[in-house]
Amino acid sequence: MDWSKAKNILIVAFIATNIFLIYNVQSRLFRQEEMQLINDKYISNVEQHLNDNNIELDAHIPREIISLPILVVRYKTFDSDNTAKSFLGKDYEKQIPTLEDKILKREIFKSADKELIVESSKRLTYKNMSPEKNNYSLNEKTVKKISNDFLKQYNLMGEDIELAQIYYGTEDEFEDEFVYKLVYNQTYKNKFLGESYIHVYVSNRGVIGFEAMLLEYEKTQQHKKQIIPATEALMRATSTILKENEEPIIVKDIEIGYYFSPTYYMESDWKEIESGTAFPSWKITIQNGKTYFIEAYKN
Repeated sequence: MDWSKAKNILIVAFIATNIFLIYNVQSRLFRQEEMQLINDKYISNVEQHLNDNNIELDAHIPREIISLPILVVRYKTFDSDNTAKSFLGKDYEKQIPTLEDKILKREIFKSADKELIVESSKRLTYKNMSPEKNNYSLNEKTVKKISNDFLKQYNLMGEDIELAQIYYGTEDEFEDEFVYKLVYNQTYKNKFLGESYIHVYVSNRGVIGFEAMLLEYEKTQQHKKQIIPATEALMRATSTILKENEEPIIVKDIEIGYYFSPTYYMESDWKEIESGTAFPSWKITIQNGKTYFIEAYKN
């Protein structure tokens, strides 16, 4: 036997084995850095703190602590006249803008019994004032179909749009008429992308109202940072939730996603901004539909 050759083979095999082991150890460490877990005891302490402050938790608290990047997004814009023609038909009239309309960058279009408001080419608000009622009964299944068909008709039901919640009650803007309010979220890789939204209002008159403001994904920044746990987000939001709501207060959902806030860049609003960064954020939703966004990067 050629012992020199055998020795070389063993050395190569030993080196290959070590490389394999190092790779696996580093991979495990990397995954541990990417995702950690908060323990049950800490979650119980947070739940007790919420209960002590008369906040009930009716939601699953995510236990994972992960690392996420920052997204670059821009507002989706709409051509005012084409959008008005689509929603109101060709016989619409564009209203003469008031000084307030000019300041708010607001365009108002009307037809016989419908109205469309386009703000800064970004936010759409539609109302149908027709008194004609349908003879079918409404439930969550039927209003979901009516709403989805409406969005598909106007090419707004994309793959990144998902129905998040359905509420039933009165709305001041519809003169206390009982309506179903369907709240749609925009998503990116199965995580919410805020603060974009679609709200559709359905009654026995069909779709009587609609609001939308959407974002478009541009790119992902390479660097990732570890986010705060969901429990810390709940603790940070507690005082604001208590201040803005009457008891009983019930947390119905908490999830991680991305939130784009124009005020992060200047003391202005979305009308003045075209694009920017969406930071990882926790979204906390309570029983009355109010949502609270907590930036998820550690300060």
